[in-house]
Amino acid sequence: MQNYSLLIRKERNKAFRKGTHDEKKMLKGTLFLLLKNAPKLSDKQSDRLDDLLESNKTLCTIYMLKEQLQALWDERNFDLMIAALDAWCQLAKKTRILSLINFADALWERRVGICNYAKYKLTNARVEAGNVSIGLLRRRARGVRDTDYFKLKIRQTSILETHSTIYPEIKLI
Repeated sequence: MQNYSLLIRKERNKAFRKGTHDEKKMLKGTLFLLLKNAPKLSDKQSDRLDDLLESNKTLCTIYMLKEQLQALWDERNFDLMIAALDAWCQLAKKTRILSLINFADALWERRVGICNYAKYKLTNARVEAGNVSIGLLRRRARGVRDTDYFKLKIRQTSILETHSTIYPEIKLI
């Protein structure tokens, strides 16, 4: 979804550069509306988003495909998710929007890894959290001379505790 958000950002910027003065005025400040999930929009925001999508066919197509792509993650079965991903990629290719076609090709190349989410419901969030913890440790240490001690500190941060070792005043549980 992060890469799709970048695609939305690029297409909006492209529409802004090509647009007339009135179109630019309408596009100004709408990136947040395009990226935010529809249920979380206020009435005023959803009205503004509807006006934008009515006036710009490309952004409307990209936004609708974003909603469908998010629905993919609700699939419970690997085979159903592959079929849904295939249908989504076919829709994306029919739009003839080059950046969307490239994104669909990239998704299709990684379909097995993406659809394994339906089987295992695992993300790389814990790994990323571990990387952040290691970065904080390294920054806090201001250079590590003893790598064995640093490895021990890394292991210490991976153990679930009631208090954070980095920020002792914050309770984790």
